[in-house]
Amino acid sequence: MKAVIFDVKGSIAHFRRPDTTATHLTYPFITPTAVKGMVGAIIGITDFVTCDRVGIQLLRPVRTSAQQLSMLGKDAGNTFNRPTTIELLVNPAYRIYYTGEQYTDLLEDKLKQGQSVYPTYLGVAFALTFPRLVTIDEHVERADEDIVTTRTVVPTSLIEDLLLTQSSLTYSRAGGFMKDYLGNRTFEKSISYIYEKDGNPITFRQKSDADGNLGVFTIGGEAVCLV
Repeated sequence: MKAVIFDVKGSIAHFRRPDTTATHLTYPFITPTAVKGMVGAIIGITDFVTCDRVGIQLLRPVRTSAQQLSMLGKDAGNTFNRPTTIELLVNPAYRIYYTGEQYTDLLEDKLKQGQSVYPTYLGVAFALTFPRLVTIDEHVERADEDIVTTRTVVPTSLIEDLLLTQSSLTYSRAGGFMKDYLGNRTFEKSISYIYEKDGNPITFRQKSDADGNLGVFTIGGEAVCLV
C-alpha cells in the first residue's frame, strides 16, 4: 500500500459540527471526510467516494476563537442577513497521511505539480489552503506492536489503555466525526478520537480486537493511525 504525505495550514478553519444550530461549533481539527473531500478537489472529482484511508497529525496547538458574522439566510425565498456566532480554529496546521490503491497516484501527480482542479479550503470557502507535498512512502505496513507511540490523532476504538507518559500533556476526546462518505451527501458510521491539544505524541496499548477497518501503520518510520 502507498502513502502520500502532505501538509495543509491556514490562518483560520471551521469544520462545523452537524449537531449545532444557532451557534456554529467546530470540530477541534480537520475531519477525515474533509480530508477526502480536499483530495477530491485536488484531483477533480466533485462527489468523491473512496475506500482509501487517512491519518491526521496536528502540527500546531488547537486554539479556537468565537466570532459573530453576518451570514446570508433565506425565508420563503427571500434573503436576509443573519448575525451568527461561529467558532473558528486559529492558525491550524495538519500533516495528512493519505493511503490506499485508488487515488494515491493521481494525488501524487497533482501535488508534485502544485496543482488543484478545484479550490482547497479548511472547512469553509473563506479559509483557503494550499496543500504542500512532504514525501511518498511506497511500502506502508501494519504495526502490530502492543504499545504504540504516535503523533497522529487516535480513534478511541483502537485504545485498550492510554499510557500517560508526561504530566504536562493535555489529552482530550472529540466525538461525532463522520467516518464513511457514501456519496450524494450521505454518511455512514461515526468515530471518536483522542488527541493531545499541542500535537505531542500519544502512547497507548492497542486493542487486540479493534475494528478491522481501522489500524496503526508504519509510514515513513512513524506510527500512524488510519481511518
